Amino acid sequence: MTEMPDDNLDHYALGFYAPGKGLGREACPYAEGMEAHDLWLAGYDAAVRGEPLEESRRDPA
Repeated sequence: MTEMPDDNLDHYALGFYAPGKGLGREACPYAEGMEAHDLWLAGYDAAVRGEPLEESRRDPA
């Protein structure tokens, strides 16, 4: 991806719902090093662990 992702998108939620759409972790549409990439993968991993969306978004602090 050569363009910056739309900041109005919830990249975490997009990643969270990706496994349910049959997408693999490697299907992340964002380039490594971008914040959107990290958020997408974090959402994906939370979904795979079986965490509910709201719980997985809580701040660890």
